[in-house]
Amino acid sequence: MNTERVTAPLDAPLMVAGSGAPDSMLADLLEAQGEIPLDGLGQALRQHRSILIDYCTLALQPTLSAADETRLNDILAQAVDNPLLSFWLDEADGWVGEQLDLLPEETLKQQQSKLRRIIGQTWVDTLWHDLQHRTKALQAYLKRVGVYSGAIDGIMGPTTQHAIESLKTAYPDDLPLGYL
Repeated sequence: MNTERVTAPLDAPLMVAGSGAPDSMLADLLEAQGEIPLDGLGQALRQHRSILIDYCTLALQPTLSAADETRLNDILAQAVDNPLLSFWLDEADGWVGEQLDLLPEETLKQQQSKLRRIIGQTWVDTLWHDLQHRTKALQAYLKRVGVYSGAIDGIMGPTTQHAIESLKTAYPDDLPLGYL
């Protein structure tokens, strides 16, 4: 991977290397790193070229006027409803951070690792909650049918498992759906 910094004046014409077509510095950066955008990403890049230029220009300013803050907020609001714009803004953030040397690579890797752990834990917590909720619904159904006498606690223990087997035995052909 090419590790040279890509720099260009903000008022310079922005071109995709080798194509002659107007585009943003981000495409040049990706191409310089040997990562040419896929068609959809490239189209979104061309579609949002002026927004990305505005965003990068604002992000590189040491201070923002009230009008600049408003424009930046407008850009971020657009990205909420547009995943491709959001993707390119994330790429722009990386480029701007690299240009300003804001975040050392090791710090970035540590933050990404921490984020993965948090997302993983949140996913497990959500899955566990969903499983408990579904097990409670099953226990309530089994109780209404009359094959379960335990607590509705969301735990798939031996009493719940035995009740499921009893249900299958009591209703081998048709489950009593009226109790759902």
